[in-house]
Amino acid sequence: MKKREKYPLIAFSVIILFFYLFLTHLIIKTDDGHFLGILNEEGFSIFEWLKERYLTLSGRTVSEFMMMSFLKLNPVFWKFLAAGAFTYLIWFTEKICSAFSGVLTQLQKNVFCCCVPFLVFIGSLNPGAFWFAGSFTFLLPFTALLMTVTPLAFEFFEVKHNRIALNIISVIASFLACSQEQTAALTVTFLVVLIVAVLHKHKLKIYHVIPLITSVAGTVWLFTSPGMTGRIAMEGGSFARFNEMNIFEKLLCGITNYFGYSFFMSVIVTGIFAILLFLTVSAMYDEKKVKIFAKTFLMFFAVVCAGANAAYIIVCHKVPDKGFEEIFRKGDFGAFDIVIITLCFMLLMMFAAMLVLIIIKNRKLGITVSLLAAAAVMSAVVLGFSSSVYASGQRVFFFTDVLTLFASAVLISAGKSKKNIYVYNTAVIIAVIMLIINCFNFALLEIPIMG
Repeated sequence: MKKREKYPLIAFSVIILFFYLFLTHLIIKTDDGHFLGILNEEGFSIFEWLKERYLTLSGRTVSEFMMMSFLKLNPVFWKFLAAGAFTYLIWFTEKICSAFSGVLTQLQKNVFCCCVPFLVFIGSLNPGAFWFAGSFTFLLPFTALLMTVTPLAFEFFEVKHNRIALNIISVIASFLACSQEQTAALTVTFLVVLIVAVLHKHKLKIYHVIPLITSVAGTVWLFTSPGMTGRIAMEGGSFARFNEMNIFEKLLCGITNYFGYSFFMSVIVTGIFAILLFLTVSAMYDEKKVKIFAKTFLMFFAVVCAGANAAYIIVCHKVPDKGFEEIFRKGDFGAFDIVIITLCFMLLMMFAAMLVLIIIKNRKLGITVSLLAAAAVMSAVVLGFSSSVYASGQRVFFFTDVLTLFASAVLISAGKSKKNIYVYNTAVIIAVIMLIINCFNFALLEIPIMG
């Protein structure tokens, strides 16, 4: 990488560190204050507390150990850790995107990657990354996920790297990555897929399998903890119908949860992805039928995300995500709800068809983007199998947004359409605006927008 191409990452590192150092803080009226109170109790023992949590409430042993350990320290240590995590996330994205070539220069691709964090929906970004307690459940495990898959990903995409250092980091990071339910499932899935892909390229080494072993061990520890069963039972009280729902209903609950967020709330993220899919397919195909389908896809996306959203608010007097929550809590599916959900399913199938069209023309690009897009959807859909599906607000979609934007970064990096520059310019402007909004948000509000 040329010296000039490193400037965006350096600038981002400075900006994100400045943001954490001078604007973020412990929010005492939330879990930050709750855990701080526990920490200051007389005779407190972190190991006894973790044991109790594991047996009664949570199997997130590693992330909770880190959280309580950093809570003992000056908050500045957490700020440096979180800023470093974001920097690694951007660095990893830049490295993967460098394996693809398109109309954008490497410098422009790097700038787009640096915009990713501030394109995430603000109600998901803030509690997932800029809130002390939330960062140990979302930002840090996700960065650990990336660290875990880095050696295999770099082998597959033929990115030059320090094999010894990154493989050691991969094994260590796997314990944190698998200390959160969503990232545990994502980590194991990504590792299995990448191991198969690297094996197919005859580049697999025995040490590449070690992170999978530790990840599976961490995932088993997490999902078999007595505390997880206890937590489900405890949170089930807020969703009385959950235990009555069959597997199909839970799956549908998770899918509509994804629809309510990605199609009707985080429209900027999904819109960037949809437009880049349209531009990529349009540039790949000369056939008139394919071009018509691509245009129909984009128009249908606009109709569903804008028109159906407005119609739902007018008819039902509530936003779709709250409406979907209500129908699953009550088990009462109205005709209009069914119509809107059907339209969303049709749009999701069109997304899948666009990805298939890319795979046909460019297998490496298509499979990479499809894997990321599928992971983004499934990280939201799996929430339907938890009684706490409606208990945690928008922060649970942090992974969905980041993975969708990661897929968008790959698409724009490989895009051959000259119109990609307009998407690039728009993304940069939006990211700068959202950064400014969040600066005022954290500087002026005691509890900033938290979703």
